[in-house]
Amino acid sequence: MKFFVIKACWTTFISAKTDCFPPFCDVDVGKVVGFHTALKWMTDLYYDNVDFVLDSKIVVDHFRSSLDDDSEFGSIMHAC
Repeated sequence: MKFFVIKACWTTFISAKTDCFPPFCDVDVGKVVGFHTALKWMTDLYYDNVDFVLDSKIVVDHFRSSLDDDSEFGSIMHAC
């Protein structure tokens, strides 16, 4: 289960959301699915200029890189 929280200026609570993912995937794939879900949620709420805080270095590094990755992880990152 993933838990997402929106705060303004790190102090004011705005909204929260939980989402369940199938447990039959790698940890890194689960992290990137959570990131993709959070991005979609922000788009659905019409938010822009959003800062994300992630606890997965591999997701952050891959998001910043321009390398192609044909794995399941890379395909989900490409959708982000």
